[in-house]
Amino acid sequence: MTLFSCGQREKLTPVYLPMTVNELKNDKPIYFSYQIDDTQIDEYAKYAGKFPLFGKLFQAIAVVLANTSISSKGGHELELPPVDVDLSSLQAIDFDLIQYINLDTLIVSVRNAKSRDSLNFIEKLEIYAKLDSPVVGLPVDANGYSRLVYFDQIEDKFACDGRCIKLNIAPVDWKELLKTNKLVHLQPKLIINSVPVSTMKLAGSVDFSVKFNLGF
Repeated sequence: MTLFSCGQREKLTPVYLPMTVNELKNDKPIYFSYQIDDTQIDEYAKYAGKFPLFGKLFQAIAVVLANTSISSKGGHELELPPVDVDLSSLQAIDFDLIQYINLDTLIVSVRNAKSRDSLNFIEKLEIYAKLDSPVVGLPVDANGYSRLVYFDQIEDKFACDGRCIKLNIAPVDWKELLKTNKLVHLQPKLIINSVPVSTMKLAGSVDFSVKFNLGF
């Protein structure tokens, strides 16, 4: 028995052939989605591993708005507080393994909307960013800011019966932005054309995707 077992080689035949990660995903990116309420930015991705950290900037953009309380008292341009987003933790990531990163959808809505609540009073809603390292193709104004997302009532439509809006996303190489910037200073800008009938807080959702190119 000993001689027989030594001279006999076992052969394992795999049921499935080896496949790459991209083949398993049908060469599609991995999608991430977050519902944004009034959660603080630093609570995101605390225990979620490295991949969701790509969304820290995207979540911050949405949370800047979600932490906003719109008062029913006067003013046609509301001063919203800026937010600094620390992206230094991304410097340890090998961006050569990533084909692209996209911010796919950003929706802002009224949190716990009542029947009379509406966002129709919003004329413009924009978020600007001051970058450490400007990204090619992304315009920079005289103050060093670039517009990342925006909504203009003249050109865009409200959704959800006036209780939510889908923001336009600037065409930007997000991979390059995240790769080359350690700190991003976000400045929201909100212009209203009338006084809202009630005080409300904003919420919403953000969707982004990452296309990996792992090479195996």
